[in-house]
Order: sequence, then C-alpha cells, then structure tokens
Amino acid sequence: MNDQPNILFILPDQLRRDFLGCYGAEFINTPNIDGLAAGGVRYNKAISQFPICMPARAAMLTGLGAEETGVVDNGKWLRPDRREMGIQTWPELLRGNGYHTAAIGKMHFIPWDADEGFQERIASEDKRHYWIEDDYADALADRGLRKVHGREFDGYSEQKGACINPNPEDMLPDHWVADEAIAFLERQDGNTPFAAMIGFPSPHCPYDPKSEWLDAIDKAKLPRPLPETPGSRAQREAMIANFKQDWADLDYTDLTEEQIMVIRHHYAALVEAVDREVGRVLEALMSRDFARNTVVIFASDHGDFIGDYRLIGKGSFYAPAIDIPLIIKDLREGSSTGVVDAPVSLSDMFATLLGFAKVD
Repeated sequence: MNDQPNILFILPDQLRRDFLGCYGAEFINTPNIDGLAAGGVRYNKAISQFPICMPARAAMLTGLGAEETGVVDNGKWLRPDRREMGIQTWPELLRGNGYHTAAIGKMHFIPWDADEGFQERIASEDKRHYWIEDDYADALADRGLRKVHGREFDGYSEQKGACINPNPEDMLPDHWVADEAIAFLERQDGNTPFAAMIGFPSPHCPYDPKSEWLDAIDKAKLPRPLPETPGSRAQREAMIANFKQDWADLDYTDLTEEQIMVIRHHYAALVEAVDREVGRVLEALMSRDFARNTVVIFASDHGDFIGDYRLIGKGSFYAPAIDIPLIIKDLREGSSTGVVDAPVSLSDMFATLLGFAKVD
C-alpha cells in the first residue's frame, strides 16, 4: 500500500454546521454526513476565519490569512506572482510530491478556470455564476438546457431567493458534480495517490430545491431565527445594498419572519440533497480497493445567516456565518475516531493536508 493516502476533500458551499444531524439538528435528515462523523473525527468548534467565499478559499488553499494573501473580498484573488512571494497552494505542493490533483465542481477562482495546482479541473461555477461557460454549462447545453439567473425560477423574487429549480434532477449542479466525482474515482487505478477536492454548489443561494424535496422537511421543527441586535442592525444596510446588485437582484429591505422560515425550509431541503450526493460519492469510493488507503474530509467555506439577526448570506463575524462543519474520516486501519472540542479553522486544512501527504 502506498505510504501516501488518497485524499477526498468534500466542500459544500455556504453550509452552516447546525443544519446537520451530527451537530444536533433534529429537524433534518443527513445520514451520509452523519455516518462520516460517526466513523471519524468530528470537530465541534471549527470556524471560517474569513467568512466570505473567496477569502475563505484562498486561506484554505494557502494556509495564510486574508491579511497576508490580500484576498479580503469576492472581487480579489491570489496575485499571479504569488509563487515568487513564497505563497504556495496545497494542491501544487502535493502535485510536486507524487499526487494526482483534481478539482471537481465549484472552486471560485479568478479566472474561473485557473488551476492553482490542480492537474484536473472539472468546473461547475454555479449557482450565481450563470454567465460562465464552464463544463457544467456544456453539459446543460448537450441536454438543450442552460444556466440561468435565479430570477427565472418560480418564487424567486416574492420569496426572497427561495425558489424551485425546474431542471431535471440529474442535471442539477450538485447531482452533476457528484456524477463527475464518481467518474473520477472510477478512473483511478490505485497506483498513484490522488488528492481530489469536490465542490458542491449548494446550499448556497438561490435556495432552489426541487418542489418534492420540500415535503420531506417538517417545517414545524425548523429553528426560528435569532433576533436582531444593535450590532446586526448596523450591518443590514450594507447587506441590503449587496443583494440589490444584479448578481442577486433581491430586495431584503422588508424581511418578515414568515419569509425567513420559507428560506430556511428551502435551505434545509438543499442540505438534504447535498447529503444524498455525498452518499453517492462515498458509495463509489467504498466500492474501490483503494478506499482503505483514503482520508475523507468534509467541511464548508462558511455558513449562512438564513435570517438570523435579519441577515442573509455571510460576511459578518457572527456564529451562523463562521461556524462550519469539519469531519475527518481516515479509512486506514487503526485510525482514530471521536470528537474534538478545541477550536480549529478552515485555514488549518493547508497544514493538515500536507501532513496527511507527508509533505513538508
């Protein structure tokens, strides 16, 4: 058996940890993610130090903070001369040490098809990146479909981003990403270690499940939103202005608790859908002999307020935005299991992944 384990790093977009069963959510059904936690190590105090998509991902890739990379908002990315400055990413370091590296799904790089050390890129820069002609857009076109803005979905404007995706289930972005991840696993021969990052676009807004998924959620059990505070009230103006831009085209000036509960209902349905896709990927992994030499990591880039403090999205240093799931299941014989209550961060994944790969 190769001394370097395979690494399967699963990263849904904008998933808060208190919407998972293994973190105490009794209103949702996430058996596959819960199973990972039961057989691995669950971190109860994992945080995203930089709770915006691109700063969080840049920190995760490099092990450096936003103040060091310069990636402080979603309009910036790692500078092109970063290598000359000594800034490296874990995929390029693993690639230089015998790994086949792959990125499947949403990565949120600039430009969107940058490799950042991944030898293989299979891109689904959805859901908000409807104009990007990526691999997922090509797959939709082959079926006579196309990527669209959320406002084209039923219920989008009146339900504040909570809508219904009309596309066939097998062409929804998370299902397509899982299909591509499964195909990747089936291509591996077990002779060369791989490090694959799987980026699911959900449960990021728009909150667009299939209508039948909503029936599986008991709305009466969904948690009510946390009330406004003086601090959160001061942030609403910037949040409202952000979502009024064309990328979202939503007005949260008026946001009732009833509307918040609809958003939470749709968000929960998307979380359950992500769990199903995770289950499909894990089933494919476990069917391969190399599974017993694989480390599976499950995390998220940040959370989502989904109405807590009358806020939507992320970007503020409150628990719903910074509290993320982190589960590590080492499938190698004799690996540890349990629960860790010490604080850790998404930025720690850089050193953690290098450690598993035995790379300095």
